[in-house]
Amino acid sequence: MGEKDRAPRQVEGAPAPPAPMAPFADGSAGAGFEQEIEQLANPERSLFEGADPQLAGVHRGSALSLVSGAVSGIGAALGVSLIAIVQVLGGSTPENLPGIFAIAALLIAGSVVGSVVSWRTRTWELTDAGIMLRHGLVTAKQLQVPYEHIHTVNMSSSLMERLFGLMTLDLDTGAADSEGEATRITGLQAGLAQALRNELFRRKAVVLSERPAGDSEAGAPGATGEAAGDVFAPAAYDSVPDACFTLTRGQLVVAALTETRIVAQAVAFLILIVQGINFLQESRLVNLSEAAGSVAALPVGVLVGSAVLLLVLSVVVGFAVSFVFSLIGFAGYRAERTGGRISVERGLLNRTSHMVALERIQSISINQGLIRQVMGYAEVRASVVGSIGSADETSSSDGVVLHPFIRVSEIDAFLEAIAPECAGALATSHMVRLPPAAARRLAFRTVVRALLLAAVIAGAPCCAERMLPAGGAWDVLGTVLRVLLCAVGAVVVVRMAVGAVLRYRDSRVGHDRTRLVAIVGGIKRRTQVVPRSRLQHATASVSPFQRRLQLETFTTKTAAAGDVALRDFAAADVESLLAWVRPHP
Repeated sequence: MGEKDRAPRQVEGAPAPPAPMAPFADGSAGAGFEQEIEQLANPERSLFEGADPQLAGVHRGSALSLVSGAVSGIGAALGVSLIAIVQVLGGSTPENLPGIFAIAALLIAGSVVGSVVSWRTRTWELTDAGIMLRHGLVTAKQLQVPYEHIHTVNMSSSLMERLFGLMTLDLDTGAADSEGEATRITGLQAGLAQALRNELFRRKAVVLSERPAGDSEAGAPGATGEAAGDVFAPAAYDSVPDACFTLTRGQLVVAALTETRIVAQAVAFLILIVQGINFLQESRLVNLSEAAGSVAALPVGVLVGSAVLLLVLSVVVGFAVSFVFSLIGFAGYRAERTGGRISVERGLLNRTSHMVALERIQSISINQGLIRQVMGYAEVRASVVGSIGSADETSSSDGVVLHPFIRVSEIDAFLEAIAPECAGALATSHMVRLPPAAARRLAFRTVVRALLLAAVIAGAPCCAERMLPAGGAWDVLGTVLRVLLCAVGAVVVVRMAVGAVLRYRDSRVGHDRTRLVAIVGGIKRRTQVVPRSRLQHATASVSPFQRRLQLETFTTKTAAAGDVALRDFAAADVESLLAWVRPHP
């Protein structure tokens, strides 16, 4: 492909790329030769003179970003002053009110000063060698990131940033751990952020085009430029994506309904109630001892009914909160593949734009909760080496959501368009199931866990009786506690039993010529597709209990965080997998 064919197309809203160099009479491209002549004639001349003028020089974030610092200070001040505010509204004046207000004022002032200092000292500049990032007041630090070492440039915008039209850029260099704030550029106007990201793309393409063929120092080993699907290859500038996927409103609502974390949100709601009661006690608006005595004096039926109602309310609130969070998190979902990169945008309040180079995908995970298993839908994630590179993600082990809600029958077509290397593995792989001996081990572990849970449920009321005062009213509270614990325990035991059955029924492992497929069944079913080229090593382990039943645990590791662990498969099957993983002559 010639330089003329590889020239990037113009993207709306982005700076125009430099015009391609005219080819020689014999049809060969002369861009690289003419650049070398210009460098010999004028060594100080930059290769990047065609850059957008607004990107030249030293830059810092917009002054509007200072508002977020002030808002965070006000929030901290309100948190410190909340008890005093509630007391004042309740008609009482706290003795230390002036001191509380003084602390609140100091928090606001400190937050504003810190924001101003950070804004003044954090700058970025595009140089010939890379982007220069500077920060620090007492200890000034400079970090130069070479263009060829930038794997992805992700954009995100929090709610406060969206109100002021600001964005944050995260530069991912492929390090094992996230560079965090060191490679984060905040407070960029939306247009400038897009222009900077496009310019970084262009500059990496220019640097890679100047390298000798086969030089793989930048990027993945043995892979450079468009031939390896490089995220910054010139072909990746094409404004028309090779594939694009979105969600309809109906799909978004169903996805949010089926991607609920009810238990976690319900527990959080109960903790919030306890914290609220403690807050009222601290505010001296409620005497907790008197209130507890009054509650304990109520009839047993009323107490049990109130406790059940509280549990039902916590489940309902947990479901509603989880639904809203999922709805907001995946609103505006859009996934595209252009050349060698995947771009995933999502979020209503906090908008994020993840970019993933195809060669950095270590595995594909297809996740299904119990409801989605029944419906025949799943979530598709990509496990990526190094840091995801977005401010709203705390761990790269969970991967990047490529599709939040897709029919299982359509996954192969989706992967063929988005990540072709992992498409079709389920249909071409020979799969083996768990042997009958694994069922006995699953049943034994389930029974042991149920007995341990029963011991905890039996011991908890005894501990409560030692802590609560003696008396008829408090005995009633102890009875209510036993009833609730037994109900919760019964639900947990049923869940463990169903999970064990599904784990034995659905778990399997297999491979085709180039890919490993591992399915771990259960209440949450997970299917992983791992290309053999991404496997760093594989191990087989056996415990004394497994050895007696001729079972083993197969574990593989990729460059991304997290292992693929398959427990209690037949020893012969595990040895066959190890032989497949070993390099062949």
